[in-house]
Amino acid sequence: MQESPVLIHIWDVDPSKEGHAAEHLEQMFSEIAGHPGFVSARVLESADRLSIAAFVEMQSVEDRQRLEQQTAVREALNDLPGTVNIVLRLYHEVATYPAQ
Repeated sequence: MQESPVLIHIWDVDPSKEGHAAEHLEQMFSEIAGHPGFVSARVLESADRLSIAAFVEMQSVEDRQRLEQQTAVREALNDLPGTVNIVLRLYHEVATYPAQ
């Protein structure tokens, strides 16, 4: 499988620290949104608020790799405050379905 410019991180949230993770991600993404190669980022939260996910899309694999090497990004994604574990996977696009 090829590497991808898309990165998805999923964390379990510590219920006693609810909100900390989302706040931290909001701050981090607002700081990196202007970086070269940045396309978009989304933060998703489960209905029960026990899981949070970050979806990051860069223009190229190289852009994603450069982003991940930044200290602030690496620290946030690997040790996000208010979370208890992480599931990290790289994804490649299989298909796109635009609005009709």
